[in-house]
Amino acid sequence: VLLSFKRTVTVCIIICHSFKMTSSITSFSNPTFISLFIILVPVLILIYRIVCPKILTYPWPSESAPKKKSTVSFAGSFNPPHNGHLAMIEYLAKRYENVIIVIGMNPNKVYKVSPQTRADILQKMISVQLGSEQMDKSRIRIKVCSEYIWRYAMSQNAKIMFRGIRTWKKDGKEERALHVLNTWGPIVFGPLKWPLKTVFMEGDTRYLNLSSTLIRETCADQHSRENEKRSGGSCLEGMVPKEVEEEVIKAYS
Repeated sequence: VLLSFKRTVTVCIIICHSFKMTSSITSFSNPTFISLFIILVPVLILIYRIVCPKILTYPWPSESAPKKKSTVSFAGSFNPPHNGHLAMIEYLAKRYENVIIVIGMNPNKVYKVSPQTRADILQKMISVQLGSEQMDKSRIRIKVCSEYIWRYAMSQNAKIMFRGIRTWKKDGKEERALHVLNTWGPIVFGPLKWPLKTVFMEGDTRYLNLSSTLIRETCADQHSRENEKRSGGSCLEGMVPKEVEEEVIKAYS
């Protein structure tokens, strides 16, 4: 990461030399240098954001800290949502005044389980799980979004975009391309809007091996469902709240 950043700085220095700026760099009043400086600094900041992403590791900062009076977005496919997602949502709701959960969708794509179905399942999970915490659930909204998520987050005056991951080592490769889009998209397609800060939130270590893929595979496994009937238990025990187990199995089996 540091090597990539050093290379970026080196490229900028080469650009300065190529425009024969070396002799004028010592003069900060030089209009050409000031213009180049104004362009290069934001570019360097954005490149730094990409090569050195902000990662919120677990254990997360104390929930006892004063709540921040701002709106944040928490984006994902939630296909399906699970207890790991709920733990993150609960934490964000305790730290920020408003949390917008954004489920992205492509209107031209046919989904096996629609984004709206996932949103309904997640809404029930929040009502069941966080209701016991006596939390004001009205501060948590769920939105199925067909536009750029960064654009919607900006329209809602969100200050930070959160993305849930297990660890950067496990999920970073898949998240990188989306991170580039969320960083440069507002500038290119905004147009010329400064991008929101993206924070990658590592999950509670209790759910380190839990993923939406695992739940889909478990629901699709007929043998697991048959064992569930014989044992009287649930193949999704510990993965999702008990109150939505049947709905998740029905949707994904």
